[in-house]
Amino acid sequence: MPSRHRRSWSVAGLGALIVLNVVLVGLLVLRPAPVAEERATSYRPTATETATAAPEKQEPAELPTEAGERAQAAPAERLIVNADATTAWRVEKGQCEDSAALERTTDGGATWEALSVDLAPVSRLRVLGPQTLFAIGGGDDCDPTYVSSSSGGSSWLTNDQYLEGSWYIAPSDRSIMATPAGQLSAPCEPVELAALDAASAAVLCTDGTLALTADGGASWENEVPDISAAAIGVADDGYVLAGSHEACEDGIAVAALETDGDALEEPSCAPAEAGSLAVSGVADTVWLWVDNEVYVSTDSGQSW
Repeated sequence: MPSRHRRSWSVAGLGALIVLNVVLVGLLVLRPAPVAEERATSYRPTATETATAAPEKQEPAELPTEAGERAQAAPAERLIVNADATTAWRVEKGQCEDSAALERTTDGGATWEALSVDLAPVSRLRVLGPQTLFAIGGGDDCDPTYVSSSSGGSSWLTNDQYLEGSWYIAPSDRSIMATPAGQLSAPCEPVELAALDAASAAVLCTDGTLALTADGGASWENEVPDISAAAIGVADDGYVLAGSHEACEDGIAVAALETDGDALEEPSCAPAEAGSLAVSGVADTVWLWVDNEVYVSTDSGQSW
């Protein structure tokens, strides 16, 4: 039979176990729950980061500019286009109520023949060959009209079916431009448009910058040319600009550009005083129209 002393120890041990269980349960009940941030590491932007949102896609008319203090250029009032070193056409563009004045030379600009074109104004003039060219401008009610000639401009046919997909500034609203990608707001206030092909075109802006596209007008990039340009034209594989440059203090600066806006070489200097300008650079020949004078260079502007 167990002794009374052993039973006392058993009862005491059982009591101690009960007390220990009570203490442990109390600790579990009182322990704080884990915080959510300790289990998750999701990123939360700071107030500064939240305020600096990703930039929205800009409309063409809001292209950034780095033109600085360049003089404003006026919208073009004249165009010149050439087929080669002897044959070219020039036009005073006119306005909706003011007919255009078109002329042609076949002797390198020594003489000019007046031609009739039923457009007011002429928004675009493009040479396709020695006798072949087209013009886009204002027809009846100044609506866009496409005319073409295979006689050097002596006669014209209306081909408005070619308006869709063509490049031109709207005759009655210079803030609207037609492109192969559709009609859109001009990418800037335009001096003039020079369209090389269905993909590539450049707009000289009145602030002196260039708006360039290589996808038919779907998107545009802004470039600042080396010269302060007042005129732009099409060249064989890019564009040609005319304006002012520090290297041409006593003449007109002429610069050839690639389609991305990079200069092909240093500007050349034509021996002419500043005036109303138009320029073209097809068939390895540069034609520059300054006021009443025309200058022609067949050696990249080394001589005129």
